[in-house]
Amino acid sequence: MSEKEEKNEENDDIEAEIMADLEDLDNELDDAIHEEDTNELSDSDDEPSEPSDQEEEIEEDGIKSNDQEINEPESDIPAEEGESEDLIEDLDEVGESEEESEQESPISSDELKSDAEDEQSKKKNIVEGALFVAGRPISVEELNIKTEIKKRELEEILNELAMDYLMRSTALEIVQIQDKYSLQIKPEYTPNVKKFASGGLIPDKHLKTLTIIALKQPILKSTLVKIRGSGAYDHVKFLLDRGFIETYKKGRSHEIITTDQFADTFGLSRDIQTLKKQMVTQLGINDSKKDN
Repeated sequence: MSEKEEKNEENDDIEAEIMADLEDLDNELDDAIHEEDTNELSDSDDEPSEPSDQEEEIEEDGIKSNDQEINEPESDIPAEEGESEDLIEDLDEVGESEEESEQESPISSDELKSDAEDEQSKKKNIVEGALFVAGRPISVEELNIKTEIKKRELEEILNELAMDYLMRSTALEIVQIQDKYSLQIKPEYTPNVKKFASGGLIPDKHLKTLTIIALKQPILKSTLVKIRGSGAYDHVKFLLDRGFIETYKKGRSHEIITTDQFADTFGLSRDIQTLKKQMVTQLGINDSKKDN
């Protein structure tokens, strides 16, 4: 072996030893670092480390946030859910206000009764006015057509009016003559007021026909026509409409007599024979003239 080769071999050995030493040193450093990390972890488990200033601020904010959650649980509710509950509460308040308004201003039974009484009173006044203006007996049928009040209501109203006048201290009365009703003077007041009705209560031509009927009743219509002429047909209709006479079928003609209304209106007796005598006395005629 040459000197050069020996030198190279020696250098290789030195290099190998250096590499081995470096490797051992590297392993020792790794072991030391690992042991130090293990000790730090053990110390952190045994003793808590002091928090930094930033960590303390974060922790305080967390405590405040928790306090707010405890004091204000509604803050956890999402915005849309809160708005929905507000809407429901508003609707509930509207419903409650409507119920309160209905409870505060319902139409009481007393108000309904008062309205019905006012309407009934108005109808009653209309019927009374119709009887007064007509100046003659009026049938329920005629009142129904002209006032548009139901027949059953009219009958009730007429009966109430008749009772009202009966209970009043008045010279008027409402009487029923067959199927008609008349507003007229009470018999006891007729002698005192009939002078004011001259030419107004009954026209003269009708009054003359009525006088003949009263004195000669019962009298046939055909006989009356012979006495008073063809105008007697109209006179009979006029007197029938006002309830002063009644007619009954007899043969081919009709028999005519006076009514209680005639007697009451003129202050005469309802008994026909007594009525005739009273008329003879009032008119100043004798029985022979009456019979003729």
